[in-house]
Amino acid sequence: MEEHRDNSDRLVIDFHEIDAGKYSKITEAVVAEFGLDVAGSKTAGLDEVFQDFKKGADVLSLEWDNWSGYIVNAKTESAELLVREIAGFISAKFNS
Repeated sequence: MEEHRDNSDRLVIDFHEIDAGKYSKITEAVVAEFGLDVAGSKTAGLDEVFQDFKKGADVLSLEWDNWSGYIVNAKTESAELLVREIAGFISAKFNS
């Protein structure tokens, strides 16, 4: 698990060791566990998949790409605490 900021200064947490095959299972578990609502359509390509979700005013993206693995990205500053909580959940449940 690696925490950093992207070029837009948004909090990003990567799980390099999680492969593409786990994207749907992890995303479904995160959405259920944290009561997230869909905030945008899912985009899937050969090397990436991503979708925005929200909880109240907090907006985040759950993503996977072949460079970073599974990614939790805070789209709003208010979502940073939620992103860290989600990363902890993923680390405990899926990052073994």
